[in-house]
Amino acid sequence: MSNILLTGVTGYVGGTVLSQLLASTEPSLTGLTFDLLVRDAEKAKKLEKEYGNRVNPIQWAGLEDTSFIEDIAANYDIIINVASGFIAPGAIAFVKGLARRVGPDKPAPWMLHISGCTNLADRPLTQREQPFREWEDEKDATAILEQLKALDEKEPYSQRTAEVGVLEAAAARGVQAVSVNTPVIFGEGTGLFNRQGLVIPSIMGYVVQHGYGWKLNETANFDRVHILDLADLFVLLVRTIIERPDRGVGHITSGKPAVIFSEAGRVLIKDINQRCLDVAFASGILPREGTPKDKEIRLVTLQEIADELTAGSMAVAERGWAGHKSTKGVRARALGWEPTRLQEAWEQDFLDELVALQENRRMMSMASCIGTSKK
Repeated sequence: MSNILLTGVTGYVGGTVLSQLLASTEPSLTGLTFDLLVRDAEKAKKLEKEYGNRVNPIQWAGLEDTSFIEDIAANYDIIINVASGFIAPGAIAFVKGLARRVGPDKPAPWMLHISGCTNLADRPLTQREQPFREWEDEKDATAILEQLKALDEKEPYSQRTAEVGVLEAAAARGVQAVSVNTPVIFGEGTGLFNRQGLVIPSIMGYVVQHGYGWKLNETANFDRVHILDLADLFVLLVRTIIERPDRGVGHITSGKPAVIFSEAGRVLIKDINQRCLDVAFASGILPREGTPKDKEIRLVTLQEIADELTAGSMAVAERGWAGHKSTKGVRARALGWEPTRLQEAWEQDFLDELVALQENRRMMSMASCIGTSKK
């Protein structure tokens, strides 16, 4: 039996991961109780009411309370950190706590951390654009970590700092660690609270408000993954750890802390804007008085997009909306991960997001995702 702690369960990814763990019919999971770090007492009550004795909410102050995190982490074998990936001290504190469990005749402790593909992105508007490169998590495992470290030494970026910090702290302390590095996450979540992603809702809101799409350049891209496929990967990682006699050591990450990419497709930023325009025009929401009569994608400034879509953060805006970040996930598929929500689900999501926007069901902000950091 493993003791498992989750963060972020009132959010988009964390709520969906929790719901899928609880919904699993796999014998290794059906008898487990999951401890949950929750800041809001009312949300904790709702979690208990919905999931009963399968969950145990624990009050906490958040990822900034590193002393509390380190102490409580020492009680667990597996920690799934799917709260914000932008707060390095809190994420590293989980690893330090897990390290107290390292020793002979003890189960190998695991840290499953969430991060994002902008960690490897270039900044082609304010710095030199880099040649195209697709990063593969198995073949390029060592190079990926070296690149992350080199980029962060040159220019710290909080999400990347957290990812590198978790992997290095784990390696130094004998803790097993995986950073699930995510692309654009789309689709309706299955948690009790926030069920929305960020990218498509953000662009859809801009398009409907302004009446036109936007771009910062011609080639900026994202990979993509459906929220349920991403949750399936986390469930698979947990199952691998608790079902195998070796607890996944040397199997999940070839014996060393690693990045796992969760991509299941690729798209250009301008094409996301085009799909938003297409569904808005087809529905009759656009055009309206004062907006272009035909579909337009306009070249806009980085400052405008930072102010409107990334809580003023130029670093996040340029990496996300202008940068190039192409990944290939081999490791997850080698474990048996098979994403199934592909092109059809991607196209449907634009229709769903337009309806959600009309019904005012999209309240998540980039500020809450990145902790309001503008670095």
